Amino acid sequence: MAPVSRLAGITAHTMRQVCTIYRYAGADDTGQPIYHEGVATPCRLAIRTRRVMDDAGDYITNQEVVVIVPADTAIQAMDMVDLPSPYQQGAVVASVATATDMLGHVTHQAVRIA
Repeated sequence: MAPVSRLAGITAHTMRQVCTIYRYAGADDTGQPIYHEGVATPCRLAIRTRRVMDDAGDYITNQEVVVIVPADTAIQAMDMVDLPSPYQQGAVVASVATATDMLGHVTHQAVRIA
């Protein structure tokens, strides 16, 4: 991971919500995922609403929740996240994007859930 930016502290200051991250540990004999103990982490939820066309040609409203977490948070795809109420509990992480400043230093991570 790239060095942490001085802007990371400013970004972290805006994270006034808390989510619980459960690191993916593997799968059991039946293929069910196993997770480590949860870790409470400050976060900020960014709700993105957009209109998209479905297969029938009708417009529907789609909401995506992006969880912004501090730069040094240990998180990756397949981890599980409990979001603050009233949002989804047990959401599986689909992808993690690392945001950087102009010098390439990490400011925060944007987590998309499945």
